[in-house]
Amino acid sequence: MFQIPGLWVLTDVLQSALHEVRTKIASKTQQRDRLNAEIAQLQATEIGLQNALGQQIQAEIAWTNLVRTVIHSTGMAMRAVEVRDTLGNWGYNFAGIKNPLAFFNTILQRLAEQGEIHTQRYWSAIPI
Repeated sequence: MFQIPGLWVLTDVLQSALHEVRTKIASKTQQRDRLNAEIAQLQATEIGLQNALGQQIQAEIAWTNLVRTVIHSTGMAMRAVEVRDTLGNWGYNFAGIKNPLAFFNTILQRLAEQGEIHTQRYWSAIPI
């Protein structure tokens, strides 16, 4: 059997390089797995926020429909305070709304911008 000078040294260098590469692969794989876990958490948060936003939008649509109903049921000009009071008399609760008057005023303004109602001074809503 012939022995090539330096072959053992070359083999040791290659073995060391192979070990180093495998160590880096393992480290990068762990980093990737951590990032994938973080991404999955962020995606779950994104879905939750989208659902919450969708629920908020659906709630706003429901309140807007209620305001339409109030305005059309009376056939008279109404201010936000009268809309709020009418809905309160109908049994609706405004616990989840920070400022009901501002909320209903915004709905009336939006309906006016969409041409569904006319406004008079002080944002009285008149059904069309």
